[in-house]
Amino acid sequence: MMDFMKWFNPAGGDQGSWNGPVPNWMNGDKMNDFLQQSMKEALSSTPFHHESQMQQEKGQEEVKVVELMNEVVVTIALRPPVDPDAVRLSVGSGYLYVEGLEAGRMTIKLPAATSRRNVYAQYREGVIEVRLQKKQTDEKEIFLHY
Repeated sequence: MMDFMKWFNPAGGDQGSWNGPVPNWMNGDKMNDFLQQSMKEALSSTPFHHESQMQQEKGQEEVKVVELMNEVVVTIALRPPVDPDAVRLSVGSGYLYVEGLEAGRMTIKLPAATSRRNVYAQYREGVIEVRLQKKQTDEKEIFLHY
């Protein structure tokens, strides 16, 4: 909060109650600029989008891995003549394994630990989408009383 107040009132004047017109440090444009800059900084420092480390060779499927707050989403664009009925998916040890492709078995590294429960996969219009729920930690915040 102190950064917020410094941003809007760099001179450090009184920010208490006031009578009269709205003070300069509450300028709506400055607030908007501050919020926009804060969002850019917060989002740029935390990479959520992970491109697969696999080489895209001729005949190789395009893979995208996106890490969301509670799940990891993997999309695999199948290239013809791959039969979706022949594709087999499995997950374990931080990897998604895909079998039944023209190039053979594909191994995709996942950016976060995922649960083997609540896994969902669907095929639509040449794309397989796999949604894997992230493992829940048993971490709990402890509040200080004073």
